[in-house]
Amino acid sequence: MTADGRPLPAGGSPLPFTGRHAELERLRGGLRRPGCRGVVLTGEGGVGKSRLAAEFADEAAAHHRTVRLPVSEAASHVPLAAFAPHLTGPALPGELGRHFQELRQLLAAPAGRPRTLLLVDGLHHLDGSSLTLLSALAADAATGFFLVATLPQDAEWPEALRSLWHQDAVEHLRIGPFDRATTARLLADTLGAPVSAPAVRALWEAGRGNALWTREILRAAVREGTLRPVDEVWCLTGPLDDTLLDAPAEGRFRALPEDRRTLLRLLALCGPLGLADALARVTPEALADLEEERLVTVTEDDRRRRVQLAHPWHALLLRRGTPRLLARSLLLEQAGRVRDHGARRHGDALALARWELDATGTADPELLVRAAGHALDDGDVDTMCRLARAALTQGPHVVAGLLLGEGLGQRGEFGESIPVLERAFGEARTPGEVESAAAALSQHHLYGLGDALAALGVLDRAAGRVGVRPALTACRAGLLSAVGRNDEAAAVLALAEGADPKPGGEDAGGAWTQTDVLLLQAHLRVRLSAGRVDEAVRTGRHAYAVQSGLADRWTAYYPARSLYLVAAALLESGRLDEAERTALEGQEAMRDAVPALTVWFAWVRGRIALERGLVTDALAHFREARALARLCGQAFAEQRALAGLVLAAAQTGRLAPEAEALTPAGPPYSPLCQPDTLRAHGWVLLLRGADGPARELMLGAARAALARGEATVATALLHDVLRWGSAGRGVAAELAAATALVQGSLAEVRAAHAAAVAPAGGPDPAALEAVAERMAALGLHLYAAEAFGEAAGAWRRRDRAASAARAAARALALRGRCQEAATPALAGASAAVPLSARERDIALMAARGRTSREIAEAYVLSVRTVENHLGRIYRKLGVTGRADLADVLLV
Repeated sequence: MTADGRPLPAGGSPLPFTGRHAELERLRGGLRRPGCRGVVLTGEGGVGKSRLAAEFADEAAAHHRTVRLPVSEAASHVPLAAFAPHLTGPALPGELGRHFQELRQLLAAPAGRPRTLLLVDGLHHLDGSSLTLLSALAADAATGFFLVATLPQDAEWPEALRSLWHQDAVEHLRIGPFDRATTARLLADTLGAPVSAPAVRALWEAGRGNALWTREILRAAVREGTLRPVDEVWCLTGPLDDTLLDAPAEGRFRALPEDRRTLLRLLALCGPLGLADALARVTPEALADLEEERLVTVTEDDRRRRVQLAHPWHALLLRRGTPRLLARSLLLEQAGRVRDHGARRHGDALALARWELDATGTADPELLVRAAGHALDDGDVDTMCRLARAALTQGPHVVAGLLLGEGLGQRGEFGESIPVLERAFGEARTPGEVESAAAALSQHHLYGLGDALAALGVLDRAAGRVGVRPALTACRAGLLSAVGRNDEAAAVLALAEGADPKPGGEDAGGAWTQTDVLLLQAHLRVRLSAGRVDEAVRTGRHAYAVQSGLADRWTAYYPARSLYLVAAALLESGRLDEAERTALEGQEAMRDAVPALTVWFAWVRGRIALERGLVTDALAHFREARALARLCGQAFAEQRALAGLVLAAAQTGRLAPEAEALTPAGPPYSPLCQPDTLRAHGWVLLLRGADGPARELMLGAARAALARGEATVATALLHDVLRWGSAGRGVAAELAAATALVQGSLAEVRAAHAAAVAPAGGPDPAALEAVAERMAALGLHLYAAEAFGEAAGAWRRRDRAASAARAAARALALRGRCQEAATPALAGASAAVPLSARERDIALMAARGRTSREIAEAYVLSVRTVENHLGRIYRKLGVTGRADLADVLLV
């Protein structure tokens, strides 16, 4: 069932039609073009050729007579089966001339009527007589019908259609697979609710954008519970590999010769193989046949040719159908081949460990740990856990415990991960092992359980064993900053202005180490919170580059962890486009199987969308972040996402029902009550009409943040109060002082906003308009709309009606970019534009370059009447002409 109670499409039932607007327009254009006699759609099976053709025929049927030929593989051996329903007498191959005349009359459009559309879905299934008849009809220009036909990719075209294509009388429309964004829309439309980014990526990669494959994988994933809704967002609860698919391909495999079937089984069990390994199983001719039948693909990777199965479905089906003893034999044989060649290639250790573990249930523990490290590099949490757990069954192993504990935590299984890490911590002997175990264990206590005291206690215990070492210092600073004690974090780091850690701790020989990465990440967090956001961007990118180059990562695990913080720093610097690109880069760099980290990319994308004024997008991102956090048991992240969701809803003037789940607003800086939670509480109070308590809460949180070295969040809190209008103008001086501590363009425009409302005689409207223009240039459309709205009010108080109307019109134009925004500062903007509905429509047309005659024709008016309307519009808005209208009304 979908989220809204509808059943999923059953076998054979189509998915919602989406994502083919450009192709539909091509078909419409062909039908409109007098010289075009048809369009042939080609593409691989399942991409949606038939669906597109049927949708177009249904649409065209409103104005065109539509004839559909019943074409099928079963009927392809029956002469004239496709045309028989449209003939008055028996369909006889010997009477093609009579049939031609009858069909010619059927397809000819009556005088003065649009031409007939003929749909042939599956041109390659036409029998010879039907194909001859269709070719003759298509070649007869006098018939005048429009042909829409589908063909498989690489199928031969009938000679008549090929000739028409060369004459530009028939168009060729190639239908490709869906891209990821279209797949996301398709999945959301099918399921009736948003789908998380990790789930979209997994389903898109598994289905390769093929609508048919996607439908079958989706049905299986929902049926098996691998894909399920969490807080109205569909999320994966396990790998799609666990989903068994009902597919007819098994019979296709059974019909293959034994050597070819064995190669396919080997590819299903072992994954891609080198070309030499494949040719050890089959002849070159047999391999070429498998490639031609689209069962395997041959690719070149780092100057090495590799053979792999053409589709993930095939691997699932072949593994399911391979007898256990045969699978064991194939796995061990391939492992032997790799060992005979020295097992020197990247990935060989991971492959050997997987194969031997699958075959025998065990493997050498050092090989298993090394392979688990490679799985970590790939972001494959489930494989990392399996290999590390197998190593631990053979005895204690600190690194295996660290890897298993980290993997379990990423899956939200903190009830098991913390005991595993405690054992690793107890078994650790070297200072490096103690540091690594303490780093992981402390983070699980904080981010998994929200227990800052336990997290810091772990670091104290570690320091008691090995002394105060750089890695422990970095962890302590990071934890303190994360819970709002940024001044203490900076003191721990003894942070030097503009300085980054240097490579080479003890015995490192000048090379970068995991400890250096931890220090860089701690500096990143502290600088971001302290307002040194441009420095934070540089430090975060440095941390990402260094960590990406490390061979071992069992202390600092995922390089992409730095990128969501870099995106947040770019946002606070006012570089919104860079922030969005960085967040997307992090999502791409992060494997889908690491849900605890994907939470933060959804969260930061929600924050970026909210600053842009894209409130609906922000709500979707925050809902996704909350669902992912709940799925992986991250209470800390869930509260941050929940605060964002409530805050985004407040920008639409609505009180989100989720506000009841916010951590109660008490003393700030508890792990589950961060300043952004208090910010959300402030907006909730405002919406409930408690302006005074709202202002008091926000100011108290901002002042506490400043006292603890958190200038960045303090400026956001203070600016929100300023945005509330007259109730917040007394905060201008505090905001100006706070923004002086923060780097970047966002802080600068906030400071300018404070200065514009600060004059004793009331806000300066010209200064507000200048601030609004700067905000709009940064992409801060909601803030810009609010500032123009404030300017309109200030102009009205000075009896400058035309200036007020112009500013209000700019506010409304920018508000149109803000997806349902309805904040206090926007409330008066609509009333301040003294244009009637008709005047506004005419003004917009003129602003977009339409002439007075074109406007007159559109509204059935005289040109003089339009000119009179425009004159009144110019006077009301205080502008002199069309160019000024564009500046005022268009964004």
